[in-house]
Amino acid sequence: MIIGNFIKGIELKYKNHYFSGICSDSSKCKKDNIFFAIKGTKIDGNKFINHAIQRGAKTIISNQKFEGIKKNVLFIESANVRKALSEFAYTIYKDKPKNIIAVTGTNGKSSVADFYFQILKLNKKKVASIGTLGVKTQNYIQKVSNTTIDPIALSIILNKLKKERINHVILEASSHGLKQNRLDGLKFRTGIFTNLSHDHLDYHKTLGEYLKSKLYLFEKLLIKNANIITDLEIPEYKKIKKITLRKKINIETISSKRGNLEIILHEYHNEKQIVKIRYNKKIYKFETKLIGKIQIKNILMAVMAASKSSLSFKKIINTINNLKSVNGRLEQIGFIKNNSKVILDYAHTPEALKTSLNSLKEQFENRRILIVFGCGGDRDKAKRPMMGKIVNQYCDRIYLTDDNPRNENPKTIRASIRKNINKSKIYEISNRANAIKKAISDMKTGDILFVAGKGHEKIQEYKKIKKLFSDREQILKNIIIKNKALSSNLKLNILKELSNSNHISSKLKINNASINSKEIKKNNVFFAIKGKNKDGNFFVKEAFVNRASLAIVNNQKKSKQKIIVKDTLKFLTKASSILRENLPSKIISITGSCGKTSLKELIGKSLNKISQATYSPKSFNNKFGVPLSVFNLKKNDEFGIFEVGMDKKGEIDCLSNIIKPDVAVITNISYAHIKNFKNINQIALAKSEIIKHIKDNGYLILNKDDKFYNFHKKIASKRNLKILSFSLKNKNATTTLNSISKEKSKYKISININKKKIYFYSKSFFENDLKNLLSAITIISIFKDIKKLDKNIFYDHKATDGRGDIVKVRLFKKFFYLVDESYNSNPLSLKSALTNFDMIKVNNSKKHVILGDMLELGKYSKKLHIEIGKNINKTSLKNINVIGDHVQWTFNNLNKNKRGFIIKEQSQIIDLIKNNLNNNDYLMIKGSNSTGLNSLANQIKKGKADAL
Repeated sequence: MIIGNFIKGIELKYKNHYFSGICSDSSKCKKDNIFFAIKGTKIDGNKFINHAIQRGAKTIISNQKFEGIKKNVLFIESANVRKALSEFAYTIYKDKPKNIIAVTGTNGKSSVADFYFQILKLNKKKVASIGTLGVKTQNYIQKVSNTTIDPIALSIILNKLKKERINHVILEASSHGLKQNRLDGLKFRTGIFTNLSHDHLDYHKTLGEYLKSKLYLFEKLLIKNANIITDLEIPEYKKIKKITLRKKINIETISSKRGNLEIILHEYHNEKQIVKIRYNKKIYKFETKLIGKIQIKNILMAVMAASKSSLSFKKIINTINNLKSVNGRLEQIGFIKNNSKVILDYAHTPEALKTSLNSLKEQFENRRILIVFGCGGDRDKAKRPMMGKIVNQYCDRIYLTDDNPRNENPKTIRASIRKNINKSKIYEISNRANAIKKAISDMKTGDILFVAGKGHEKIQEYKKIKKLFSDREQILKNIIIKNKALSSNLKLNILKELSNSNHISSKLKINNASINSKEIKKNNVFFAIKGKNKDGNFFVKEAFVNRASLAIVNNQKKSKQKIIVKDTLKFLTKASSILRENLPSKIISITGSCGKTSLKELIGKSLNKISQATYSPKSFNNKFGVPLSVFNLKKNDEFGIFEVGMDKKGEIDCLSNIIKPDVAVITNISYAHIKNFKNINQIALAKSEIIKHIKDNGYLILNKDDKFYNFHKKIASKRNLKILSFSLKNKNATTTLNSISKEKSKYKISININKKKIYFYSKSFFENDLKNLLSAITIISIFKDIKKLDKNIFYDHKATDGRGDIVKVRLFKKFFYLVDESYNSNPLSLKSALTNFDMIKVNNSKKHVILGDMLELGKYSKKLHIEIGKNINKTSLKNINVIGDHVQWTFNNLNKNKRGFIIKEQSQIIDLIKNNLNNNDYLMIKGSNSTGLNSLANQIKKGKADAL
């Protein structure tokens, strides 16, 4: 090769000087090579000129003043030898891929590059990536020594890729590589800037100089009409924008506000992230199983780069779901049976560490975060205490260990990090393998362990020793050990872990839990709870007779089937709370003064037709029923539906803290349990306790017809929640009633939801049933496409026992219809029941009513019972019979033509049924649970006159 073809402006007499190749390492010089004598920060290439000549170099390019031929060797002066080397190298190997993309920034370079590689590969485009993870093609991975490799090696690699017919290449451009001109002579079609934060200040000295090195890519190395991709929300955007205006370069941005590519929705759903974006006035939606919100911007930068690589945007979006985690970048390693996770990451800067930990906190809400990390030696020392402060803020437990100490004392490095960490959190273990072992051994159910700093690396450096060491291998080895001690049953792991009961076999089978020894089933857990009247510890033997596999007890002897705890109820509550956090089920929680059970049953049964759901049985809505119901969630349940009751302030707060719902519903507010409150406003406030425990980005469903709608909406608006509503009257609600029509035996219920019309069939048109229907539709619409639901999905729903179910009864040689509203009674539920009963068409038959007391109304009892009497007077109902003290206020305020009998004792009800009811008559029974009317109604349904 002739030197005059490569160096412009060289003297005429030297133009025909021959050279065979180029080198910057004197030991690699060959005959007739050009040696580039680079003066570096540690080594001066000028000192090796003689060695290069001895090896056969015939041309020397250096910063020395002499230029000419000396002893048959041509010396050429260059003000920037590094730049000269790069330009020379890329000119010699001029055949390169057409579309070369560079990505720079402090964090995210490797992820953006690898995602770009994956996207093109999935779309069957030949592609390569070059950077920290090596040279990667569809066929091989070649290791490299630096993020941005030296120009001679890079030029050869690019030339080789071209020969392999690869025309799309993305490479990582490090600040060192840019500052040292390693990419000069290349021209990039697209440049990507991810972000900038504290790093490499041992080399660049200031953030300003560090940024200047990064921006060199955009100032000097882009082709005409190139593209720049960056984040609109980063501080550096303004400087990048100025460059694009000055150089007339196209810029495209990502933002959650107003970028070219706008992120309009981001939420977590189980193990997935769901994202909706707007690009070129079109909406696109995708899902990814990748961990960490920070991954979304990395993916989107890769997406935009891919869109500049002859790929349609739709095709690109369709591949995102198949993207895999990048080696050592927020990568989940292995599987642990107790649902804990180990995340491997390369984060070694304060900002990268903070961003990653913040992403984990956000995605794995309410989980403990553990970390294994240290800092490298011979690098930026100022960042060490900063990183200590960050892990102290975000992590529950910190295993401080060695990274790559290099030539520094490891103790000194750790001491610098330790300054800002609470002593109660820290475990200092210098041996990195032992630190990983200890951390994995300590992981409880659902814990997240973040192993940071080394990521993909396979060596560890102590002074001059580079020993083989892989975080990944250590993690996998210790996961195998941990899994041997764990059960495949998550519930059993939780119970053993909470009680520290290593004597319980991990092979034990457990299904559900029960506090009733008589109802226990095979392989169930019996919780021996001590109540006011009965102590479950006396029924443990009966539970085992009924084939319980395990009992949680106190004050008993330890055995292979017993876990001994101080307080079984507290233990159940804690276990249920942990289980809830570690199951993927979407949880729907319902509270309100009335209608909770009916709505729960409607939602639960309907969802079970299209999915898998568990819902609390009967009225399991108190401190016993809620944790028990949560513990009985199944591993594969998509949904859990639970009701939450209360009779005092603070109870919903405690129960909701166990459930932590994704969706909460407040059905209505009435005077139920008013005796424990000063006024109804306090009831509304107590019901609102559920709002503070709804998961972030969760939903609150409100009854827009309820007078406390605005009160609850105001409380919810202070949190990051979506508020939806339903209404029979208000057309501004999310879901509203449009019309009701009858088609044979069905009622066609037409509704508007989100301003779209749809209808479903129902057996009932009673007001409370319609409200439940609207509420259920609103809830289901969050998770499912309402339009695709069967129109009869709600049709076969039957009223819950004691809450309006109608049963044909044979008693005393006649048939009559019992309308059972006997489960409980408060002013709102009683008014609703009376309205519904009044709407029933009976032709020539008669209607009869038996009302019991509404209890727990305190000082409001008289007033509210009188109001019920006035309400009845507005209906067509007659034959109103009462039993109880308070309900006599109702009776005394009835019009005389509506009055039946005042019944002194329940045994007299038999006379009423026997003497006053005719064939096909209707009888409604309603009263508070404590009146005993519910038990009586159940006996009537069975036709047991003797019991009456």
